[in-house]
Amino acid sequence: MDQKMMRRRVDVSNSINGVTTVGSWYKAGHFDNDEQALGAFKLAYQQGLDSMGESISAWMGLNEDEFAEWMKNDTLPKKMSKC
Repeated sequence: MDQKMMRRRVDVSNSINGVTTVGSWYKAGHFDNDEQALGAFKLAYQQGLDSMGESISAWMGLNEDEFAEWMKNDTLPKKMSKC
């Protein structure tokens, strides 16, 4: 198995063995501000381009609509509401 295949097989999930996505961290409010989050999303996007995860959107933790908005104008996804 080559390095590219190994990168594609990284477990992107909230399981104990998985990698939590930047989208999950952002939606849960774990960044100090949107500028910090934007930098993390840009890094995750670049990592996706470098073949991390099954797809770029999955590596970033974005659904189809959120990823389309990101690609249009770097729009951050909506955060989860606090109860």
